[in-house]
Amino acid sequence: MTAPLILCVEDEPSLRDDIAFELHEAGYIVSAAGDAREALACLERQRPDLILCDILMPGMDGKRFMSHLRRTRPDLDDVPFVFLTALSSRQQVIDGRMAGADDYVTKPIDYDLLRATVEARLNRMQRLRAMPGDRSGLAALDRLALGVVLLDANGGVVHANPLAQSLSGAAGISLSGRFAASGENGRKLSALIAGLAPGKGMAPTGLRLDDGCRLMIIGMSLPAHSHHDEAVAMLILSGTDSKPPMDTATLGQLFGLTPMEAQVACLLAEGLRRSQIADRLAISGTTVAFHLRNIFSKTGVQRQAELVALILSVPLAQPVT
Repeated sequence: MTAPLILCVEDEPSLRDDIAFELHEAGYIVSAAGDAREALACLERQRPDLILCDILMPGMDGKRFMSHLRRTRPDLDDVPFVFLTALSSRQQVIDGRMAGADDYVTKPIDYDLLRATVEARLNRMQRLRAMPGDRSGLAALDRLALGVVLLDANGGVVHANPLAQSLSGAAGISLSGRFAASGENGRKLSALIAGLAPGKGMAPTGLRLDDGCRLMIIGMSLPAHSHHDEAVAMLILSGTDSKPPMDTATLGQLFGLTPMEAQVACLLAEGLRRSQIADRLAISGTTVAFHLRNIFSKTGVQRQAELVALILSVPLAQPVT
């Protein structure tokens, strides 16, 4: 088995060499860079299993480097990012975690603590990546027409389904490391997450973000021993402007619709008129009317508005490919 690769970004040569030596002794492969520019070049050639990065560096500092990676390299979102820093005030640590850092190691470096931190972060990622094919039920969350984010006891993101990723990105919310945002929305989110006591199964609490993002968030703690792996709380996200495409196969199974009838029903729920449905499916208006009569009969509703409401109540989005 290949040893994990650690990318160490540190501008002080002697400290960089010491870190590389200690990690080599611990059995890791180390790629070293003196600044963010060199680190980006390394990342073009190889994918690390963990990134250690100094905060105070010339040129692009550590926080800007991390932010750049989160924006431009989504393929590295699951790579733990650990800051090396001489700054250890409570607010600085909070700011770094809000920006997406997974952990901190303070200077002067305690190498036993460094090795323990690296090992713990790599073990966590190995557990998540080694889950069985259906990822212990996470695949089911990926099909929901609601955004779902699972959080660990520290507020870190264990899993976010595709719709949660889309809604969070549109609202300026980071899913890298922690579920966090800036400004007033960030303070609201922090307060919501802080109130989700692990393992208590407390009543859900809600939050609406109206600052241009129109996002509703419901938070709830998960009962002890009923949650997935390290997840102790769940956030449910719902956008007020749009819904993802619905799962026509499941809709057909629910109401006994043919594949064509399910397509007609979904297009109707998306707001298309009968003539537009006919154009989309390359069928005649008469054929659309024929399918709608069958759909009304099979679903037991009498009016188009009732049919649309019924279809929109189906909580499944199209399967992720």
